[in-house]
Amino acid sequence: MIIDTNHDTTHHVAALKAAGVKTIIRYLSPIAPGGEKCIKPAEARAIAGAGLRLGLVSEGWGDFAHGGISAGAGDRDGAFAAHVAPTLDAPDGACVYFAVDVDASLYQIRKLVVPYFRSVAAAFKEHAPKLRVGVYGSGAVCEAVIGAKLADLAWLSCSMGWTGSREFLASNKWALRQHLPQPVASIDADPDDPNGDIGDFEPFADIGRRRTEDGGQKTDEETPYPSSVVRPPSSEYAAVVAAVEKAIVAEIDVEVPAWARGMIPAGMVPRLAAASAKAAVDALDQYRAAVAMNRL
Repeated sequence: MIIDTNHDTTHHVAALKAAGVKTIIRYLSPIAPGGEKCIKPAEARAIAGAGLRLGLVSEGWGDFAHGGISAGAGDRDGAFAAHVAPTLDAPDGACVYFAVDVDASLYQIRKLVVPYFRSVAAAFKEHAPKLRVGVYGSGAVCEAVIGAKLADLAWLSCSMGWTGSREFLASNKWALRQHLPQPVASIDADPDDPNGDIGDFEPFADIGRRRTEDGGQKTDEETPYPSSVVRPPSSEYAAVVAAVEKAIVAEIDVEVPAWARGMIPAGMVPRLAAASAKAAVDALDQYRAAVAMNRL
């Protein structure tokens, strides 16, 4: 099963996998990149840790009312996605879909949608030439953008009443077909049908290669830290963990009376260190992406 959702799946990946989900499609957006709608590296690592695949869709405003579909918006959205996708370990050939989440008229497609995707394609050619562009929207939008060779893959919206959607469905040119929303493992999501290659990928594949079975849970061979904390198997992470744990121990020595130290649960300090390191490394990933954007 393939789903797309605007909810953080970090703490639901096991349940989603048990429900039969194979790929989770999550959002990128330069409008509110820190919100729940948008995927962060920590969530991508959780998806990898569960053995699932990741797909990406970019949506700024996604409509015309807010100026979200235009040549200028395409410059912004394309450059943002091109720089953020690598922080999620998107490999060569991965696809980022760009959403036109409105029933565009033929005039709007010609004057706004096509220029938007022309700008997106130019941004990818400059900043991420080995990633692919996808289009999400009505049948008429998908037909026009694919026909203009501005996207490699098309994702048909579930809104079958939109212009050209039934015709595009019948044409079999779509890579993904979205269905109406429904809960999946307590997550509000849209199920999707694939039609061949959809441009999804395994993020942070090293996590999967380094996992071993341990009582039905996945843990990393090279670290003593708990499997509930999904993190990158890197020297950078290990250095942060060591520094944080050292700082925590030093604070305990100063601030916690000797008689109370025995009340600290076993394993709490390593768990706190691992969780703190994950947050720090994720923040650094986002900072690097922001710096890259500012240098455009």
